[in-house]
Amino acid sequence: MVLGILNVLSAVSLLFIAAVGLAVIFGVMGVVNLAHGEFIMLGAYASVIVVKLGLPVSVSLIVAPLAVGMIALLLEPIFFRYLYGRVMESILATWGLSIVLRQAAQLIFGAGYQSVPYPTDATITVLTTQISFYRVLAIFLALVIGLGVLWIEKRTNLGTTARAVISNASLASALGVNIGRIYAGTLVFGAALAGLAGAFLAPLTSAYPSMGLSFLTNSFFAVLVGGLGSLPGLAFASGMLGSTQQIVAIFIDPVWGSVALVVVALILVRWRGTA
Repeated sequence: MVLGILNVLSAVSLLFIAAVGLAVIFGVMGVVNLAHGEFIMLGAYASVIVVKLGLPVSVSLIVAPLAVGMIALLLEPIFFRYLYGRVMESILATWGLSIVLRQAAQLIFGAGYQSVPYPTDATITVLTTQISFYRVLAIFLALVIGLGVLWIEKRTNLGTTARAVISNASLASALGVNIGRIYAGTLVFGAALAGLAGAFLAPLTSAYPSMGLSFLTNSFFAVLVGGLGSLPGLAFASGMLGSTQQIVAIFIDPVWGSVALVVVALILVRWRGTA
């Protein structure tokens, strides 16, 4: 029972960690970044590189967000800058970018799976049940990320400015806000969160070129259910969808777990539309 509850909570946490970067970019920039899964994949490969260099795998939790954020910063003036606020164009363009990044990863790293060791093999005992400390760490990391993003949004000048841009970009620009800088900073921040997610997920899933596809699908549904730019909404959506998928996977089958996630997401989106 304890192990089952932990698995559900860790599944919810991992979905939130994977989706929060996508939510940040979509909420501020109005860009549906279908290359988000590939940003997660790049974070996972950053972990592979860190391990091959002989460094502790925990270092990748710092290296991966920095590396993926830098890649996003390089792509911003030549790619993303032309997509701000253009939802349909961003869907097509970022889908093309995802294919390019996936093929590039396959050319560089190969098509096979590359494992990444766990930073720790420690376990903790809860009510006589041995549970993985790494999965407990996933829950803690999700809380830290959620509270950190919420603090930036509510308690900093950057967050206030970003919310002003979300509400009325034209008015914010007229008042002297550098919209381009806010968009670029948001892109880098969202990509860095995706890189962190990839580094954390790599020991659980291994790194491979197409790994981002499943994370993108689940993240997109979580953002869609949670609502535009709503962090509490994303937390609720991650809880509903992650727990549904994990419970069905435990009692029936992992494939049916994925089907159940999609069905519940569609029901919740329909309910939100009529509420």
